[in-house]
Amino acid sequence: MAKPNSEDRNEARFDHSSPLQIKDLGSGEIYEARMRNYSSGGIYFESDGRLRKGTRIYICVQHSPYAQSSGVLEYYTGEVMWCKHLKRSVFKYGYGIQLVSDSTAPAPDTASDSKTVKNSRRHPRKPYFRSVQFGNHEGMFKGSTKNLSPTGVFIATREKLQIGQQITLNLPLSSGKMSEVSGQIIWLNEEGFGLKFKKM
Repeated sequence: MAKPNSEDRNEARFDHSSPLQIKDLGSGEIYEARMRNYSSGGIYFESDGRLRKGTRIYICVQHSPYAQSSGVLEYYTGEVMWCKHLKRSVFKYGYGIQLVSDSTAPAPDTASDSKTVKNSRRHPRKPYFRSVQFGNHEGMFKGSTKNLSPTGVFIATREKLQIGQQITLNLPLSSGKMSEVSGQIIWLNEEGFGLKFKKM
């Protein structure tokens, strides 16, 4: 159970540690980050990425405290309210983010897959746990899917990959058959990667 943060705020903040990917909607830059706490209307995270006050960002989180079920990939739009330089952290900066509703901005994995604070995704991801094999020009690898949507899939793996790599995936279907699909890695975290399917 989350513990309330001791900060004196109008909205209670709760401790929650989760890896994030942050996309600056102005520059398009993507940064690794880690959530430290959250409230009903905002989050605090730390990152080496430099963001200015007022910057609009997309936040990609695999273990969202706002999600109704665990392991579901979530996207949120936010605005940087404040920033501070950190001295006792592995990251350089700490950010206070206010979550905002913005249905016009594209999500990091697809231009048609937008996410607002009200969780109104056009293509919601559903839990989908399967052992899979995937490969690229370097060879074949093993992993496991965690969730799936019509536009992409999250694959947990220990393999060292890079954003932008093309992947071919043997995806098990509920019928017992295998479907070969291909896509591009559009984000990474310490657990695995998000794959955007190529349009057929």
